[in-house]
Amino acid sequence: MIHPTQYTPTLDIWSLPPEIRAKIQPGQWVKAGPNGARGRYLGQTKTGSDVVAWEHNARGKPGYLSTLRAYAKGAAALRKHVIKNKGN
Repeated sequence: MIHPTQYTPTLDIWSLPPEIRAKIQPGQWVKAGPNGARGRYLGQTKTGSDVVAWEHNARGKPGYLSTLRAYAKGAAALRKHVIKNKGN
């Protein structure tokens, strides 16, 4: 089993059940399937949706990771993030 405070080699997120994905540490590298895209796991929303910043989507987008992490934490964190970064 994955210990929630340890990084492991890149995980295939599609092969893990929801209760294990919920314990993945934010920042852990994951991939979508055996030969899938690679990204950083940012957490789960309250409804259980996994939030991942895929490598190819993050390139050249300042604030992409922090915005998605705020989304994973919930609506209040996202609002706070947007207000803090307004105009940037």
